[in-house]
Amino acid sequence: MNFDTCSYEIIRPKNDEKHMIMSLTLIFVLEGSITVNVLEDNFVLSEGDIVMINPGVEYSYSDTGDSIIGCALYSMKMIGSVMKGKSVLFYCNSVADKSRSYEDLRNIFYHMTEEYLYGSHQSDCRIDSNLYLILDTLIENYQTKNLNEAQGNPDNDVRMQQMMQYIIGNLDQEVNLTELAESMYVSASTLSRIFKKNTGVYFADYVTKLRLQQSLLLLSTSDQNMTQIALSCGFTNSTSFNRAFRKEMNMSPSQYRELHSEDAKKEAEEKGLIDRQIKKKLENNSAIHGNTGITGEIVTDLDENLGEDYKKIWNHILNIGSVSDLMSANMQYHTQYLYDKLHFGMARIWNLFSTKLMITDGSGRNACNFNMVDISLDFLVRNHIKVFLGLGRKPDMAATSTGDIYNQIDYIPFASKKAWESAVTEFFNHIVDRYGLKEVSKWQFELSFIPILPENEAKYWDGDPFSVEEAYDFLYMTLKRKIPEAKLGGFGGVVEYDWEKLLSLYTRLAEKDEKPDFASFILFPYENTVDKDGNPDKRISKDPDNEVRQVRQMRELMEQAGISDTELYITEWNISISNRNYLNDSCFRASYITSRAEKLIGQVDSLALMCSTDWISNYMDSTGLLNGSIGIVSKDRIRKPAYYSLAFMNSLGHKLLSHGEHYILSKKENGSIRLLLFNDSWFSAGYYLGPEEVPLDKMKAGTYSGGSMLDLSVTIKHLNGNGTWYIKRRILNRQHGSILDEWEKFQYETRLTRNDVKYLEAMSVPKLTLERAELEKPDNSISLKASLEPHEVCLIHIFSME
Repeated sequence: MNFDTCSYEIIRPKNDEKHMIMSLTLIFVLEGSITVNVLEDNFVLSEGDIVMINPGVEYSYSDTGDSIIGCALYSMKMIGSVMKGKSVLFYCNSVADKSRSYEDLRNIFYHMTEEYLYGSHQSDCRIDSNLYLILDTLIENYQTKNLNEAQGNPDNDVRMQQMMQYIIGNLDQEVNLTELAESMYVSASTLSRIFKKNTGVYFADYVTKLRLQQSLLLLSTSDQNMTQIALSCGFTNSTSFNRAFRKEMNMSPSQYRELHSEDAKKEAEEKGLIDRQIKKKLENNSAIHGNTGITGEIVTDLDENLGEDYKKIWNHILNIGSVSDLMSANMQYHTQYLYDKLHFGMARIWNLFSTKLMITDGSGRNACNFNMVDISLDFLVRNHIKVFLGLGRKPDMAATSTGDIYNQIDYIPFASKKAWESAVTEFFNHIVDRYGLKEVSKWQFELSFIPILPENEAKYWDGDPFSVEEAYDFLYMTLKRKIPEAKLGGFGGVVEYDWEKLLSLYTRLAEKDEKPDFASFILFPYENTVDKDGNPDKRISKDPDNEVRQVRQMRELMEQAGISDTELYITEWNISISNRNYLNDSCFRASYITSRAEKLIGQVDSLALMCSTDWISNYMDSTGLLNGSIGIVSKDRIRKPAYYSLAFMNSLGHKLLSHGEHYILSKKENGSIRLLLFNDSWFSAGYYLGPEEVPLDKMKAGTYSGGSMLDLSVTIKHLNGNGTWYIKRRILNRQHGSILDEWEKFQYETRLTRNDVKYLEAMSVPKLTLERAELEKPDNSISLKASLEPHEVCLIHIFSME
């Protein structure tokens, strides 16, 4: 390494090998895990972790296994030059510091590694530019004025780092303890005492040790003569260098060079071999390479493929909100709009027994008052929207991955099981009287429990022992007696988390001949793990097929419980549970929705997305045009990309011709073709090491996800008709149809006029194109090509004017 610059190398670390480098060193784990031992601290690093080692600090590795690490080194002279002599303190440790995501540094390291190992450029300019970008990121984002707060270190540790920076930066000059003490406003004796306590050696001896350490590398790797090396390392002349070297190494510098010059050649040869091994080992590391361009071909012959009927599982149920939410004018306006546009089958609402609805005091002594419930139900019936009603209790909340913004357990405190049963019976009698048996027979009812709540917070009544099974028994008997054609199901569990509880419950119901009409589950792409304290912890899965695996587990559970012929409903589904995650407002979510819906066609009977409108999680912090909420339309009823993904899927034909990765191909009754294409990709490696929520700046940069262009060729054979054919495309991507990207052009301003909002709404629509196409003889075929950027969704309509 040139001691005035910076460098990058990739190595296989060796156990217990000690290092003390004169440069600021960043260690980045590319593969495997490793323990880095720094002074008295031991840091266990996994893939993607970063730790900074200060110059002149001794460190070693342990538990290396087959790990591979990247090391970026910066000379203190270079840092001093960049900072124009200004003293700086950095703190960079992704293991100990959880206040940052470190995603910015990770992405640069991955790009630099790809160029280092696989780049085809004639110079190292790209590697050097990444090294400078890392240093710039350190200066802008990882500089700290108070290392005590960052690291929990005493004042002496801060002074030690300042002393080390001074020593390393002045090794080729006179290093004066008195001058250093004056610059730090302490006495020389105080600094000397601090230094001896932390290093075990005196200040002058340590300076000499560092100078000799630097000379060893120059002797074995450079052609400089003894005088040049002596001056470069801060000795006044070659004589003083020779004397100090002999005292420490028991040989002269010339003897050391002669002894190690051959070793250096062997080490260079070994390094070349190791580099080739590392290159081969990392060939398939997706975090380094990202995805290469994706190509594919879709061919169908309409003479041979007549298509098959299928359920549009995404359009059966739309989650609206609580019964009390639906009383508001905004919720009703948005619900009616979505029903008119998307034609969903049922509106799922919950929390019938909310205290806000003032139905009863829970004592069971007085008649129930359903006046406020009627406001919501009247609205749905008046607009011919079928009701899907949750009879369990569900908290009124806006959730994030790290905690709730607000969380209200809003449920009538029923004094006993009898009081709850009385209220339920009155409700069923009331809706039959008010809406008629014919209407309410089309409704569906779900009894759900909240797995994340302790049992005493999830139960439906007080006083008696709580049992979900007892509640279901009563509902089953009452509903089958009063509204026999209405459907009843449950229980809204997480298959991995609630396996034993659900298996036992469904099995007993099957044995009592009380099988539910549907089994309901919630589906989010989480891995259920345990944190360091042994508590349940949910993390976004690294497996893009996580949801498919969960659905297979649901089917397996239902088979074991004896209810395999029961319909399977996913009653809550989204990419995230968070209501403050800007992924919810993005094209990433739109491509996710289409991709997962394609994978689950024929696997589930209903796939209900969370949720209809951003009003569901409106709170004091909801000040922006968008706030990362789970609605498919914003509070201003601006259609998000998630809305368009549902709209595109709804317009597919009634016959399914084929489907697979990146596409769904269908046929309409009039013979026209509807083809839905989507270029979905999963999260980047760096995403998993930060919080689940993606903030606006990360959305803008797009660093949370990988992805490459998708190029597809499509051929449809034996189309009927000889007239003029057309190909119409509706294109949804960050340039067309993304309100989040349009809002960015307003610099995410929160103070917008009504005209501003209307303009943004008008601009946030997919691109529409139309082109003529000639049928190709002899098989009456049409061929086309499509290129989709990451997270793009494209609906293609092939039709004739005849």
